[in-house]
Amino acid sequence: MYVLVAGFRYGSPVVDRPSLSYTELEFEAATELGKPRLVFVLDEEAEGPGPLFRDPEYGDRQEAFRRRLLLDSGLTVKIVKTPAELDTAVVHALTELHAPTPPDTAVLPNVAGIDAGAAAGGVRVWKVPARVQGFTGREGMLTELADAFAEGPVVVRAIEGMGGVGKSSTVIEYAHRHTTDYDVVWWIAAENSDLIAQQLAELGQALRVTEPGEPVAAVVPRVWGALQERERVLVVFDNAEHPHTLAPYLPGGRVRVLITSRFPFWTGVAAPVSIDVFTPQESSRFLAAKAPRLTAGEITEVAERLGHLPSALDQAAALLCDGTFTPAGYLELLDSRGRELLQRGVTVAAAGDAPIPVAASWMVAFDALQSHDLAALQLLTLLAWLAPEPVPLTLITGHPDLLPEPLARTVADPLAVADSMRLLRERALIRVEADSLLLHRIPAALLRTIPTGTLPTATTIDGPVTAALLLHRGRPEDPWDNPAVWPQWQRLLPHLLIATALDRHDLLTTHHDTLVDLLDSVSAYLHTSGQPRHALSHAQHAHRLAHNHHGPDHTITLDASTRLAIRLSALGEYQAARELAEDTLTRRRRVQGDDHPDTLNSASNLAIDLSEVGEHQAARQLDEDTLTRRRRVLGDDHPDTLNSANNLAVDLSELGEYQAARELAEDTLTRRRRVLGDDHPDTLNSASNLAVDLSELGEHQAARELAEDTLTRYRRVLGDDHPDTLNSASNLAIRLRELGEYQAARELAEDTLTRRRRVLGDDHPNTLRTARNLVAILRELNQADQADALETWIDNANL
Repeated sequence: MYVLVAGFRYGSPVVDRPSLSYTELEFEAATELGKPRLVFVLDEEAEGPGPLFRDPEYGDRQEAFRRRLLLDSGLTVKIVKTPAELDTAVVHALTELHAPTPPDTAVLPNVAGIDAGAAAGGVRVWKVPARVQGFTGREGMLTELADAFAEGPVVVRAIEGMGGVGKSSTVIEYAHRHTTDYDVVWWIAAENSDLIAQQLAELGQALRVTEPGEPVAAVVPRVWGALQERERVLVVFDNAEHPHTLAPYLPGGRVRVLITSRFPFWTGVAAPVSIDVFTPQESSRFLAAKAPRLTAGEITEVAERLGHLPSALDQAAALLCDGTFTPAGYLELLDSRGRELLQRGVTVAAAGDAPIPVAASWMVAFDALQSHDLAALQLLTLLAWLAPEPVPLTLITGHPDLLPEPLARTVADPLAVADSMRLLRERALIRVEADSLLLHRIPAALLRTIPTGTLPTATTIDGPVTAALLLHRGRPEDPWDNPAVWPQWQRLLPHLLIATALDRHDLLTTHHDTLVDLLDSVSAYLHTSGQPRHALSHAQHAHRLAHNHHGPDHTITLDASTRLAIRLSALGEYQAARELAEDTLTRRRRVQGDDHPDTLNSASNLAIDLSEVGEHQAARQLDEDTLTRRRRVLGDDHPDTLNSANNLAVDLSELGEYQAARELAEDTLTRRRRVLGDDHPDTLNSASNLAVDLSELGEHQAARELAEDTLTRYRRVLGDDHPDTLNSASNLAIRLRELGEYQAARELAEDTLTRRRRVLGDDHPNTLRTARNLVAILRELNQADQADALETWIDNANL
């Protein structure tokens, strides 16, 4: 904890930073470390010898420091006159500080710091960015929001305004001012609508209504259902792109929702609230607090030239406060940079929707940074090519060999990193939160899209290529059937999506295979975490790039073909998967040989597709051959060998050879339990298949017990809505039907059908299988009308 009693004496300037006193440096260090800060400011009429309080040499500096403290909404500040008042204020502040209030930084579920169990019992659940230091203005809007949520029937409000106008910081301030009004406050970065469901899933984990590893697209209704049971809930969707992309995620009911967006037409979805630039009075107060050395005339001129845009004023104040520029020099550079941008044809859109004078202000900041800290400018350029979401600092500092000088040298030195971070924060260029960095969209857009010659000439970093290489090197371990690493993948997913979104010529020319590998990695994570539809597009992209660059017979192309066939099969596109798998196997045999592990992998995948299209005998023959080869090449207990044994057992069952299927399935299950563990997804797959064999041999009770145990484990390991869990649930519903437990079978089949429709779609073969089982159950329960209606639905879904 940091405690400051701020009087009227400035203290000694720091030797190597004479613009600061040691007190200011201590305060800055406490802020950087995230320490709780209690500040007690002596009143102008404080008891004591007044003349001795004044600092004859640095009095103006101290007054400016005191003003900043009083305006900093992120502080606990009390004004006192007497020692007794100070004593009372300290006691009260310490009491308030240790009250059960939300943390000041975002904390995600399953990360140290959040008590999900307590959250379920009503204790506050909180994820909101840290308060913006020095926030000022917007009092009317903050009051309007508070009154609207307290009194009006409309519970969804959209804060509309141009980029950099302060939409997000205003909502952050509202959330922090009203922490006692809510039990749940959750912040969602909504710019990429594909990532909204995952953030709602994280909220579900904090509320203990979802589990890690559940398919994210399927948990939204459950999360909203849990929130509807509470009355004190606020959900923020920050920087939403368009009403139609956000509408599917809005909760309805009494959940309070705040949306920030540059899009101006939210009527019909939310009650719009427009936010404009600062008024001249707000601009003056803001600049006076941030850059106290400016005269009133200079404040007015700077504010007018920057159009009173808050983000531009903040960045300008940072440059003017630390003495980088005189006001006159800053305005002169602003003019020259603005003319240069216009001459080069930079549009408002290219500048991140910022007016040209505002864009010019950022260019001046880049110029100043080049002369003070080139590594910091290189870092900004790198961040511009990642998503406008928090970037883990370790992604950059952990791989200096991928960075150019001087950034490589800087990230290898923790003290140098701290210095660069402080400079970037002081100049309002980035936001630093815990272990992550965030670059505002306007400077990011400028660094990405304006003509290269407009930027400082010595940035010496290829932003998109370096970002892709860092992401490739910084990927977590293989996500396949490994839920423990899925949260790490999710944190990087926004940046991976940006890095793999475009077929950039520079990246394709110099690091083509890195891009293909990144696409495959993203596809694998999306697939195994239960998002097969999103996974397919990335697999198709990787396959197209590999095929176009290397040709059809290169091993990189063959690997991409194999993975694409798996993605197609997961979505029920069995014929397309079979054709691609056949072509891949033929090429692998010719290029790599019959017994190469990759060839055997392709053979195994093709056998699965053959079985899915009903060619069970052909699947059996191929699986028998593959199993024989794998036993010889890899050994009996290799995971790939056990995959083949498992698949062959399924083939035997499909062909009616239940006893042989059972024996092979039991042997495979025993080996998988020993090699992989009882709860590994492959082990559970074997257990699920064995339950089918037991049922076919008339051992219905044993089949039911094994199916129940397997479903329980699947739910714990992969979540309720993972496709593999739904396979297990579907099998158990069949076992219950066979035992005559029709009502229990119906409840499970109906639940499974609902989930499969949501996760896989109405026309997926597995969805239709569950529907047909439910028809049979309904007929056993003499529910003929419902059974007939469901059969009609099945016929229509098959069209």
